[in-house]
Amino acid sequence: MSEQHSGPACGVSPASEALTAAAAAAAAADTPCSTKRTRDGAAGILSTTPFRLAEKRYKLYELSRRDSRRLPALPETDMSDVVQLHDIEGNTEANRRLIHRVVLPPRAAAPDGGAAAAVSAAEVPCYTFAGVPGLLLFPGAVSAAEQQRWCREAVMSYGDAAQHPNILSTHAKAPQRTTCYQPPMRWATLGFSYEWTAKVYHRERYSPFPAELRQRLCDLVSLVAQVQQDGFTCAHPELYEPQTAIVNYYPVGSMMMCHQDVSEETMEQPLLSLSLGCSSIFLMGTQSREEAPHAFLLRSGDVAAFTGPSRSAFHATPRILDDCPAHLTVADEDLTEAERQRYQQHAYYAQSQPNGAFSPVDKAAMTAEERERYWRLCMRHMRININARQVYGERCPFIFTAPHASAEPAGADSTEVNSDR
Repeated sequence: MSEQHSGPACGVSPASEALTAAAAAAAAADTPCSTKRTRDGAAGILSTTPFRLAEKRYKLYELSRRDSRRLPALPETDMSDVVQLHDIEGNTEANRRLIHRVVLPPRAAAPDGGAAAAVSAAEVPCYTFAGVPGLLLFPGAVSAAEQQRWCREAVMSYGDAAQHPNILSTHAKAPQRTTCYQPPMRWATLGFSYEWTAKVYHRERYSPFPAELRQRLCDLVSLVAQVQQDGFTCAHPELYEPQTAIVNYYPVGSMMMCHQDVSEETMEQPLLSLSLGCSSIFLMGTQSREEAPHAFLLRSGDVAAFTGPSRSAFHATPRILDDCPAHLTVADEDLTEAERQRYQQHAYYAQSQPNGAFSPVDKAAMTAEERERYWRLCMRHMRININARQVYGERCPFIFTAPHASAEPAGADSTEVNSDR
């Protein structure tokens, strides 16, 4: 875990505070309030709630190339208080007291013989955290081979605008039909469409929800239903039906601000979140921004379930760590110079044309080997989060599709490789 720990807290140097916007923003987190101008010129109060201060604490601040040559380096973020479930003893004493291991009963194999459902509960650790009632964490619940599969699907299939709406096909300045994930895409939607501005779903607007993803999510809900602790769980897993999944693409340097997921009619059903690729710092609080959240380290293969009070709690992702596992990407020494330039950390910021359009990626023109390499290159500095929820109380079988032709190329090696988990 050395790559996540940066040692003791450091103060921002006076020079950095005075001369860089990044350090100034970090310093503002220590003041009671700040003001900024609104569009009409009126002075407004910049939010400095305890939750916002936590976001500022963990956000990635970087100097420009020019400033980095003439200014002191910014201090490293103090991550000593981040809850980590892959190394329980590495937590602070206070956090260790709040972490509780849940022993799950053995599970029988799935009727269809599915390998995922046949994994014994003993191999899928589950933890609760007393500071966030209802939050269930399953570190390493998704194997390395499964991670490869879902990353491949998320990049090569879920970003296909012909099947699923995404930000480039619906909200960009110059809408275009994408054939797969490509920068600067930040999200795609499976199942019922979600209107981000109005925060509502539309029954008449939906895209196919992949049947194989549905099965995997139902299998995970069966794990959630076995947790008999704190009184917060999924009481009727047989009634659960994932009806919307939002696939978030997080390049290193991006973040998701504090928000709640409360637009669904079935708040009693859990929200499931799958982490793939780069690790992230995840904040989970309560129903109030005025209460400080707890920070968690989520690594590739981890699953989080929001149940009970946590289902409507404020949460955020202020930081993506640049540590994509080797089994999901291409090693540095295997990159061509062109690939190194195109898939560098922040390349997604620099690929737009003057009219706001983006050069399309033509999946149909790729060979099987090129598709396999493409999704792995995309994962070099990116986290993918698949979060699924049930929207309506009644079943909606019309949104599900039969298992489609997988994005996995013919002959691709799908065996599980060693990971650092």
